[in-house]
Amino acid sequence: MSYISHVSQDEENFIIKIDNVQVSDTEISVMPTENEIIVKIADETLHFNSPKIDMENIFADLKDKILTINAKLKHKEKQKELENIEEKLHKEQKEREKLEEEINKKNKDIGDLKSRYDMCLRTIADFDNARKIWERKEREIKEYGARDVMLNLLPLLDTYNAAIASYKDKNLSAESREIFEGMKKIYEGLIHTLREHGLSELSSVGKNFDPYYHEAIMQEETDKFPEGVITEEFQKGYKYKDMLLRSSKVKVAKSKSE
Repeated sequence: MSYISHVSQDEENFIIKIDNVQVSDTEISVMPTENEIIVKIADETLHFNSPKIDMENIFADLKDKILTINAKLKHKEKQKELENIEEKLHKEQKEREKLEEEINKKNKDIGDLKSRYDMCLRTIADFDNARKIWERKEREIKEYGARDVMLNLLPLLDTYNAAIASYKDKNLSAESREIFEGMKKIYEGLIHTLREHGLSELSSVGKNFDPYYHEAIMQEETDKFPEGVITEEFQKGYKYKDMLLRSSKVKVAKSKSE
């Protein structure tokens, strides 16, 4: 937009300067009448009334009017700039609100997905824990079931041990010796199979007495063993894996009284 910034007069013309461009009065619509001069400039119509046309006064009035027009034009341009800025800000505000709405929606979607993901993780963890519990229970059932079987077999092992011990050093007939050797093989096969499935015999004679694994039936004053050492075993003790099935019944050495 151009502004009228300067008005001057030479001997023949009005000189009007618009944005550093000089424009003569021939580019301005001037309509003289008997008592006034009508000047049209920009979108303003200026009337100069005087019984006697005084160009000097007209020039002064015209200059004032042009200054007023300049101010109005600048004000209109500022208003237009403000309107453009407001429109731009309003548009940006709408876009920002739309963007915030989309972001909130995306955040909600992300939150929903995260909740579902966490729920899936918890479900997987619950299934995994349930599987571990079931596997442990299954192992325990098997182990305790086998433990009960082993425990029920101990009297049979005691019978074999007692029979073997009673006939071990006796003079047997050939037929009895054959029966004895057959019984030993049966016992050895049985104990071998049980050992493969987790059964083990407790060591006792020559070991220090341990109340967890040993049951002291009697004590013996002796110089052959240090005090607290097991000197004789009356009944074998057994373990199934890490579980104690039965403690050994033993005799324990003690120092002789002086």
